[in-house]
Amino acid sequence: MIGSSGHDGIDWNEVWRSRMETSTALKRNRGCSDFWDNRERAKKRATPSAGDDCERVRWVTSSLPVTPGSRVLDIGAGTGAIAIPLALRAAAVTAVEPAQAMRDVMERAVREAGIDNITVVGRHWEETDLQRDLDAPYDIVFASFSLGMPNLKEAIERMNEVCSGTVAVFHFAGLPYWEQIMLEIWPRLHGVPYFPGPKADVIFNLLYRMGIYPNVSVSSDEHRLIVPDLDAGVDALRGRLLVGTPEQEDILREYLAARLVREDGGLVLRHRVHRACIRWEPHRSGGV
Repeated sequence: MIGSSGHDGIDWNEVWRSRMETSTALKRNRGCSDFWDNRERAKKRATPSAGDDCERVRWVTSSLPVTPGSRVLDIGAGTGAIAIPLALRAAAVTAVEPAQAMRDVMERAVREAGIDNITVVGRHWEETDLQRDLDAPYDIVFASFSLGMPNLKEAIERMNEVCSGTVAVFHFAGLPYWEQIMLEIWPRLHGVPYFPGPKADVIFNLLYRMGIYPNVSVSSDEHRLIVPDLDAGVDALRGRLLVGTPEQEDILREYLAARLVREDGGLVLRHRVHRACIRWEPHRSGGV
């Protein structure tokens, strides 16, 4: 179990909202969808062909009970890295994605693949009209590292409302690799501490308080940032760390020079990452 019993008087929805509100990355990047509504970032996310992204996609898709007859709802679908392979295994996929740049990349990939069973909805989940924009009920509703909404309880209730089978949320059980980096270097870059966003323990405790007793599985993997040289390492992290001045670039360069390890002709930065899959069946849960 990754959280407490839930009978502690804590408003876990407020804990989630507060940590979202104080999260340094979300504040500096104006929220998740704004961060990803960027053509260059969207292009970089378009092809999870190697390393951590590829493993993440395999883990998420293998964790969902998809059958040829499944109707699937993907909340925060990004560039379709998960929606597209699922569409090849399922009857239909609805992909909700608010960022225009991400939708553009996804829709292009769908056309190029000749896939005709994906419907794209260009809205935030909390603004999606469940009757007008969707074709509920869905056999599987999931959100993969896309819980950017401040009112998580409402978001979960909306997932339950349109699901007739399994709801699954995938989120970090510990610090993602970029937050591990940010905790170390952010104060030097920006002169203020770094505050992480909420993790899977808050989700579990909120569900418990809602009368939902989910199945939880945790995957532990090594994230590897692989770059050909130090300049490429700086470029890879510049945007996420909001490096904008020569002084900040020097700090990042010094940080990476001390941590990158030469391997197979390139440089590698390793971090251990823990991810949680939290699954439940709404029609069997009480208290919602």
